[in-house]
Amino acid sequence: MLKKPLKEILLRSGLYYKLNDYRFRHEEWGGRKDASQKSFYAKLIGGDDTVFDVGANVGQRTQIFSELCQRVVAVEPQAECVRHLRSRFMFSKNVLIERIALGDHEGEATIRESDSHTISSMSSRFIETVGKSRFSESSWEREVKVEMKTLDQLIGKYGLPKFIKIDVEGFEAQVLAGLNSAVPYISFEFTPELMDEAEKCVARLNQISERYLYNYCMGEKLDFVLESHVTRAEMSNSILPALAEQGNFGDVYAVHQ
Repeated sequence: MLKKPLKEILLRSGLYYKLNDYRFRHEEWGGRKDASQKSFYAKLIGGDDTVFDVGANVGQRTQIFSELCQRVVAVEPQAECVRHLRSRFMFSKNVLIERIALGDHEGEATIRESDSHTISSMSSRFIETVGKSRFSESSWEREVKVEMKTLDQLIGKYGLPKFIKIDVEGFEAQVLAGLNSAVPYISFEFTPELMDEAEKCVARLNQISERYLYNYCMGEKLDFVLESHVTRAEMSNSILPALAEQGNFGDVYAVHQ
């Protein structure tokens, strides 16, 4: 592990993630993971497309997207994560960073930052249920005011994306409440403790367009579980209740037909 002063120098120079990515991709497991993720997303996006990475964190998925498409808009409200994003993509012309949160309206919101930046959340319910059970050793003591906008506003600025990835620790339904356009591909994270929130996401997408079909991936594995995409009714009445019983997290993928 790099000593902190050296890490800071590398971050300021934009070299930290270049060295880290090189090392990661030349490790056997890391190389396989990177190739697997890239192969999966290459089926959804291509060279002329725009992607919104909502909840970009330090940009691991942003990196994959940037290698596949024309432009990535990385949305992240946490100051420390944004610092890492700006370092990581200092030399990347196709990655744009928005230091904002997304929700159902424009204004100011509060994010509760965790001592582990990957599980900071704007959802008190997520923290009190998922957080206190799965991440019982973590804390969410720091409250930070952040600027909040909507997906509609982001689309007004950058145009309709081909794909939106949403991973915001229990705040996914509020993010989708700020969307009124049918985007070709949308993914959002689900957790079994908050499966009703996943249902709200599916219901909102169905309001936008009844032409959405659904599939899902389990955990961090990027492979569709279902052989074919299913309707909203099957997703809501059969798939989501079954996933709640399994007790694992993952991502739902909505595909607009």
